[in-house]
Amino acid sequence: MGTEHPEWDSVAFREYVIGHARNARVATDQASLAKVTGIDSGLLGRYFRGETQPGDKNLAKIHGAVPGTSMRELLVLAGRARADAIGLRAVPAAPVPTLHPVAERVDHLLSDSSHLTPPERTLLAELISHVLSRYDQDGRRSATA
Repeated sequence: MGTEHPEWDSVAFREYVIGHARNARVATDQASLAKVTGIDSGLLGRYFRGETQPGDKNLAKIHGAVPGTSMRELLVLAGRARADAIGLRAVPAAPVPTLHPVAERVDHLLSDSSHLTPPERTLLAELISHVLSRYDQDGRRSATA
C-alpha cells in the first residue's frame, strides 16, 4: 500500500465514491462531498479528473465520511494497491443507485440541506403528495383522479 499505480481509473474512483455518498444520502456531488469529508473541492476535482491520486490520509477521510465504502476498495480504486495484493478478487465497481434520479433530486430538495426555503420545501412536498394521492395502493391511477 502507498505505492502509486499509474493505471488507476479516476472515473471508476469518482463513481464509487459519489455513488456510495448518494446511496448513504451524505453527499450528492463533489461540493457536498467536500463538506462532509473536509477535503477541498478543488482537490477532489483533481482526483476525479485523474490529475492527482488521492493519498492514504484523504482516502481515510472519505472512508470515515461515506458509509458503504471500504478502505481496501478505495486503495485499489485510487491506484494505491492492486486488488489481488490486498485480498480482493476484482477491482470494485460503483454501487447500484438506490433511487431513481428524479427521486434522488426531490429527496435532496426536501432535505434540511436544500437551498429551498422552508415554505418552498413545504409547497413542493404538498404538490408531490397531491400527485401521488391520485394513485391507489397498487400504483394505478384511481378512478376519481
